[in-house]
Amino acid sequence: MPSLKSLDSKKIEQVFAKYISTRKILIADEAASSRTGLARTLVDMGAKSNLVTLASSLAIAEQEMARVQPHVVLCDFDLGRGAGLNLLQSQRKNRPETKESLFILVTANTSQSAVAQAAEEDVDCYIIKPYTIEVMRRLIMEAAIAKLQPDEYSRLIEEGKNHLASKKTEEALKLFEKASGLSQKPSLACFYAGQANIQKNALDNAEGSYTKGLVHNKIHYKCMVGLFELMMQKKMHTEAYAIVKRISQYFPANPQRLASVLRLAIITRSYDDIEGYYQAFTGLDHRNDEIVRYICAALVVCGKYYLSTGSQSRALSLFQKAAVTGTGRTKILREAITTLLEFQLVQEASTYLGRFPPDTQSGVDYLASEYMIANQRSTPGMVIEKGRKLIKQGAHDPTIYKILIHRSRQAGLAEAAESLIRDALERFPENGNDFIKVPPPGA
Repeated sequence: MPSLKSLDSKKIEQVFAKYISTRKILIADEAASSRTGLARTLVDMGAKSNLVTLASSLAIAEQEMARVQPHVVLCDFDLGRGAGLNLLQSQRKNRPETKESLFILVTANTSQSAVAQAAEEDVDCYIIKPYTIEVMRRLIMEAAIAKLQPDEYSRLIEEGKNHLASKKTEEALKLFEKASGLSQKPSLACFYAGQANIQKNALDNAEGSYTKGLVHNKIHYKCMVGLFELMMQKKMHTEAYAIVKRISQYFPANPQRLASVLRLAIITRSYDDIEGYYQAFTGLDHRNDEIVRYICAALVVCGKYYLSTGSQSRALSLFQKAAVTGTGRTKILREAITTLLEFQLVQEASTYLGRFPPDTQSGVDYLASEYMIANQRSTPGMVIEKGRKLIKQGAHDPTIYKILIHRSRQAGLAEAAESLIRDALERFPENGNDFIKVPPPGA
């Protein structure tokens, strides 16, 4: 194919028309007029109308993405509760090879445009509103032709990526360094240089490459992710948290990243951030079981922290959110009850027993929770009697054993306590000396 510079505008239009004529296209925009207008323009440029699919929301777009598996996605940055960038994740999953596909964002302001730029290599083109048909045509055409005939900077990066895949690390590094000299903002080349340094286990060099990329574009997505993963590898949790927090600020939340943010927020004791992440969680269209567990656990841990600082009402609000979010999850309810009892909030803990679904009330989480509350409210004799009955019925749980052992000792029933310790250690050897030395919470 002759070089792009040697082609006149008519020839460029012909090259684009040939490219777009066989491509499946998805257009996602909440406004019907925008959807139909974009479709009409693409058909005028050579697209086949029967290969164009329209979507009015993120949910519909994701369904159509899976069904159609389009080559070209053109979507608005704002799609209801989910930004258009959410769609990018689905597109890259369906078409990880980006050479033959296009992802185009329509943005409403410079802030959105900056985010689109930061998603370099994944977002091929962004169009700022308001736009004219002629501007849109030109930008889309340029993006497609750039894929068909990449410039020297892009070509060197692609060649370097191939060397990386073949484990030819030094050759790849040379190409990325050469590419860096061909662009005023070589963040992408810096990212791949970082990846090459990771491959050769030169972690400090990798950090330098990612940091250099962020100098050129302070929110460059790939460089931020690369630096975050490196900080995690080096167990530099505070630094990793600062980076992933920044990623979450600019790019849409997803379950995997939100789980990382929550885990690091707890590790770094950034409790004041948890409620903000809960709001991000409520905005997720898809919540898998893992992220539900993470958010519930984080809310309970955060609630415990607020109880320790005397912010009882704030803590109780978080426990309430955890119970509602984790509906039916007995371990979350049990953890909330355990924490409340540690702070002698017996009445508040009791309310959570009613949240256990009826079919779980014969399970060990409910029985242990009920027994912990009885331990606070009943006489020692009644607690001992109830504990013996539970164990006889097969409710073998470390907490039940701990309470019963503790109360038996208090009552002077040394032989019974020793028998219980032997039984508990045999059933739960991982608990070690817990049964011997540590009284149960709230005892």
